[in-house]
Amino acid sequence: MNTVLADRFVLHAEIARGAVGIVWRGIDQITGAAVAVKVIREELREEPEIVESFFAEAEILNAIEHPGVIGVRDFIATDTTLAIVLEFVEGSDLREHLRRHGPLGAAEAARRCAFAAETLAAVHRAGYLHGDVKPGNLMLVGDDAVKFIDFGIARAAESTTVPSHGTPEYTAPEVAAGDSACPGVDNYALGLVLYESLTGRSAYRGGSITDVLDRHLAKIPVKPAGVDTELWAVVETLLSLDPSGRGDLDAIAAELRRLAPGLPERATAPIEPELRDRGASAPVVYAPVTPPLTEPVPPVATPETGRSKRRGLAFVGLGAAGLLAAAAFILFTLQGVEGDDGADVADPSPTVEFTEPGEQSDPSVEPTEPSEDEPEVEGDEPAAETPTPGPQGTEPDSDAPGGETSDMSDSEGLPDGADGSNEGDSMDQFPGADMIGSPMPGA
Repeated sequence: MNTVLADRFVLHAEIARGAVGIVWRGIDQITGAAVAVKVIREELREEPEIVESFFAEAEILNAIEHPGVIGVRDFIATDTTLAIVLEFVEGSDLREHLRRHGPLGAAEAARRCAFAAETLAAVHRAGYLHGDVKPGNLMLVGDDAVKFIDFGIARAAESTTVPSHGTPEYTAPEVAAGDSACPGVDNYALGLVLYESLTGRSAYRGGSITDVLDRHLAKIPVKPAGVDTELWAVVETLLSLDPSGRGDLDAIAAELRRLAPGLPERATAPIEPELRDRGASAPVVYAPVTPPLTEPVPPVATPETGRSKRRGLAFVGLGAAGLLAAAAFILFTLQGVEGDDGADVADPSPTVEFTEPGEQSDPSVEPTEPSEDEPEVEGDEPAAETPTPGPQGTEPDSDAPGGETSDMSDSEGLPDGADGSNEGDSMDQFPGADMIGSPMPGA
């Protein structure tokens, strides 16, 4: 038997269940259009803060007109029912897509996150912050767009009195530290959505809620191999520890749209997250500065160079003949002064000491003077040359210590189909899903 609300909306099937509400797929009997109806849990209707948040969600959704925000069709408030009637969005949310199909291609990730950034900028201009940006709250629309479907904890940007129900994996560091939320929390969460779109994995998943929150304060993801450098710069900007350093969302959107045409459309395999300390520098990939040696290019012969070469060879020939004559004269003279025992006279040339690169020979050692009995040879001896050391290779910088990754797996020890996320269950496609509640700091 189908339930009918306000004599108009017929509820057919439950499609999502969260901490605050249950979402049903229904039909508007007047228009015939499919709708999503979010009904507050019966046991929470007597909770003033929950009811206030529920009314606030309907008011915020009604106040923001943007294609990236789910539309409100009606609001029902009776003694027995509190419900928001929303437009029905066909398809899957980003989280479900990543679970089933793996990462998005870099170009698609850039386009969809650019659309999300533009939507959040419109939300902020309207005077609100979303507060729970995550893949489970983003429906994929067409090839390039997304639609935010859950504003259950959205609130006025200046408010500190409304309860906050955030998801630890996407909680900004300042909120994890106990400070009040500001619009920068949406920028931070968007950076994690972009990271997860590129890798298929949540960067901070693993461990208790306290562990996850502490990790936001101390760690930041390492750039995965293969991710475009300029695209990664956008991720790091959004994940800045300082909220004021997370960029303007309209500028972020423009940069992502600029990069998208040059990025690959093909997706990679899922990439396991790696974290590093926020204070540590990123690992450096060594790349040699000196280009590899190539074969010398022979000069082009011309008549002029041919004549110069022949003249050079003539001089070399004359010089060689002179050296041979001098060597014969020395050999003849030395044989004349050789002792009866046949011992050779020491080589009169100065000793050349080979030193290691950077090491200097002892200046106190004087070169050996020729013996008075030895003949003097006119002309300078050819100077002995110290061999030039070969090029020394530079070893690459050692890898920076990686972050904690042992507990980041999203599948180990879990039942089939579960991914270990504390974001919620697989039915989390529509408003009211998977929120972990905690009082708003300063409330």
